[in-house]
Amino acid sequence: MNPFTLNNKRAMAYFLMPLLFSVIGYAVLYFAFAPVLKPVISSLNLIISDNKPDYSSRIATIFKENDSGNPNATTVDEKLVEMPTYGTHYARLEIESAEMVTDLYFGDSSAVLKKGVGQYIGSTIPGYGRPLLIGGHNNGQFNKLQYVKPGNIITITTNYGIYKYEVTESKIADSSDKSAYNLSQQKEQLILYTCYPFNTLGLTSKRFFVYGDKIAGPVITPQP
Repeated sequence: MNPFTLNNKRAMAYFLMPLLFSVIGYAVLYFAFAPVLKPVISSLNLIISDNKPDYSSRIATIFKENDSGNPNATTVDEKLVEMPTYGTHYARLEIESAEMVTDLYFGDSSAVLKKGVGQYIGSTIPGYGRPLLIGGHNNGQFNKLQYVKPGNIITITTNYGIYKYEVTESKIADSSDKSAYNLSQQKEQLILYTCYPFNTLGLTSKRFFVYGDKIAGPVITPQP
């Protein structure tokens, strides 16, 4: 046999064999750890609804820091209210007693929850007299929810008014417990939620809820 050919075959074997074993090794590791990694990755997107579209590339803002409307107004014309689209930063949420201030977005995609807290789009914005359902990460913006107590005030500042909600209670519920929130009720209840326990990483089966009733802020009057 030609020594040159033999050397080429040996060189190819030295190159291909380690490569083959590396590919096999990575494949074994992937299939071994995929069942563990997938729930952790998926839990980073805190949601209540299923099959939510991802509009992460559309994140924008309509919130003007120094413009919150007439502070003495009890009503605001609907035509003066700019309605947020999915993934839009439209307000600021603050709980002074917990030293918490965060941006509030309409929509709760994973991209939104990396930046602030997100409102479930099946609920209404402040001023319509209907419930608001807002979620955030327990290791992120909503970590301090654990320190919120009944009687504390939650403030949502929008371009058309400042809204205040007094905390009435908090509770822990299963993630599948739909009775933990009622979006069909005819009152403006603020509902904040996050994964529970706090300071945990990964998928959890519990949610921590904080409830507050509206005590101030203009009512949006519908257009005729």
